[in-house]
Amino acid sequence: MNKTKKPTTNQNIQAIAIKLKKFAWLIILIFFLIIYGYIYLKINSFESQQPSSSAISSDLKTSVQPTINPKVVQQLETLKNNSVSVQALFNQARHNPF
Repeated sequence: MNKTKKPTTNQNIQAIAIKLKKFAWLIILIFFLIIYGYIYLKINSFESQQPSSSAISSDLKTSVQPTINPKVVQQLETLKNNSVSVQALFNQARHNPF
């Protein structure tokens, strides 16, 4: 009696591995394209998101508003009126903000 030998599981795995080696570059390319596409879509979704109004209001509450001391403003005004060089400096600053 001649029985045909059934391939074992290990032989099946080896046969599949040999077939996959031929297309390894294609599998790797598809893998990287999938990763690239996923990252691209995530970046686009983050880019188009708008902050909620509650997030904006909470950030505005925590930010410090600059305040100008009125005494300093008054002192600068008196210096500007009394000194010619300070007047020239203020005029220059008005015309050239840099």
